[in-house]
Amino acid sequence: FCSGLMIGVWAAPYFKQAFPDDAAQYAVVNAFIVGGLGMTSGILGGYIADGLGSWVKKSNEEALSGADTEEGTPSSTGMTSILRDNFDEETIRLLLPIVGSLLAIPAWYQATHAGTNFEASMFWLGVEYLVAECWFGPTIAVLQSSVGASRTGTAQGLFVLTGAFANSAPTLLGWIYGNKVIDSTTSSSSEVLAGLLSVGVCAGYLLSSVFFLVSASASANGGGGLQRVAQDTKDEE
Repeated sequence: FCSGLMIGVWAAPYFKQAFPDDAAQYAVVNAFIVGGLGMTSGILGGYIADGLGSWVKKSNEEALSGADTEEGTPSSTGMTSILRDNFDEETIRLLLPIVGSLLAIPAWYQATHAGTNFEASMFWLGVEYLVAECWFGPTIAVLQSSVGASRTGTAQGLFVLTGAFANSAPTLLGWIYGNKVIDSTTSSSSEVLAGLLSVGVCAGYLLSSVFFLVSASASANGGGGLQRVAQDTKDEE
């Protein structure tokens, strides 16, 4: 929330300062990036997350139904084993926003440090939106499935409240920016804003990836995907 809001509020002032001769072109390109790539990322994020959930569920069920070793544990190797043992069909969805948040860090940094190359800056801005905006669908899906039907409304309300608190991030960045510009004697306002956006947005994405990882661990309730599938099988019997 914080990183997205800082970009939404302060990206336009920064790019207009950094590329004053491309202000009109920026308005068109930014509209395409936000509307086109942002929407594409959201849809693809939900689609890929659903695919990951189905894949892990199928993998776990196949492992329990017939792919056992002599020691009585499911046989698997490599990444499949890691994912199957540590995620279930719900928490695997959070892998997408974890990876997306991490990929957004270098993409945003490049967008604000492209020098005088407007096209390169817009390219990296598009990449940033494409990898960063995939978090919403998987997050809502895991939130609703984790809290249970009796607490869905409360959980959704707290989720919205978190977004409201995040509105303080661009306000805080603006306050710091104003003070930095007044005190700075060597850097231009665009350089000051680029530095603040780099630190603020990248730190927000890094913390997001950490919190998504913590959330995935908490949602798993201390057990991996195989344990949960095994328990569900017992309950059905």
